[in-house]
Amino acid sequence: MDNKDPRTGAHQPALGYPAQGYSQPQDGEIDLRELFGIVWAEKWLVIGITAIFAIGSVIYALNQTDIYRAEAELAPADPERSGGSLSSQLGGAAALLGVNIGGSNGNDISTALATLRSRQFLGRFISDNDLLVPLFASEWDKNLQQAIIDDTVFDQSTGEWQLDSGAPTEHDAYRRISGILSVNGPDTQTGIVTVAIEWPNPEQAAKWVNWLVDAINQEVRVRDIQEAQNAIDYLQQQLQSTQLVDMQRVLYQLIESQTRITMLADVREEYVFRVIDPAVVPDQRSAPRRTFIVVIGTMIGGMLGLMIVIVRRLFRV
Repeated sequence: MDNKDPRTGAHQPALGYPAQGYSQPQDGEIDLRELFGIVWAEKWLVIGITAIFAIGSVIYALNQTDIYRAEAELAPADPERSGGSLSSQLGGAAALLGVNIGGSNGNDISTALATLRSRQFLGRFISDNDLLVPLFASEWDKNLQQAIIDDTVFDQSTGEWQLDSGAPTEHDAYRRISGILSVNGPDTQTGIVTVAIEWPNPEQAAKWVNWLVDAINQEVRVRDIQEAQNAIDYLQQQLQSTQLVDMQRVLYQLIESQTRITMLADVREEYVFRVIDPAVVPDQRSAPRRTFIVVIGTMIGGMLGLMIVIVRRLFRV
């Protein structure tokens, strides 16, 4: 259809059809060329916001306390500790008599790991080693390379806590040490268990990891000795009260298995975990990742600046 202007004689495109080669963005939309122009016109606003976030990220990263990770690698102790073939032969009789002659070594490791993470064990560990003050009032001085006590938290001269809530409770102590302690494993192929502590004081971190390993070995060792001795006393009472020869033979074998447990526990320091690689004082921090913090902070600033510019443009339109 030929639309001709009666006044000028010029031809115009048909109504409802845009001129060929012309594209107009819909209302509320911004094409890339226009977007670039908007950003370029407001470039100093974007640069300013990005710079503020970058500087803030640098300050934040530099003010973060260095954290050091000390870890020890452990392997399960000799599985013969659990009773070996005698356990499979006499397990039924022991169960009837209510005597534990040892299960699989995997169960022993699982029980030891659960004990290591338990509130009762960690609370006793903190108490036995006087760790309450180091956990809550100790600070690491990088210049002096030593730990110092914050007098605003704990007064060393009077031995009193200066916190508004008073001395930290057992729950506070458990949450604090649980937050810095990690126990990973056992590995499905090697059985290796990793015990680690992340703490600003690298010397304390290494020391506490090694103390924890010693403590869990001692905990399980003492418990097994006590259980074995109780079992021996009970079996001896049963032995005196029965006249059946076959039952006496079973009881003697059970007493032998319990005696073996006490003997092994007495001579073996690394009772449940054998130390493959003890914790040493780390010389490199594990956190914070300052470069990552600065990069992320700068990117957030840049994206925020672009969003502000675009939103301002849309509201103007």
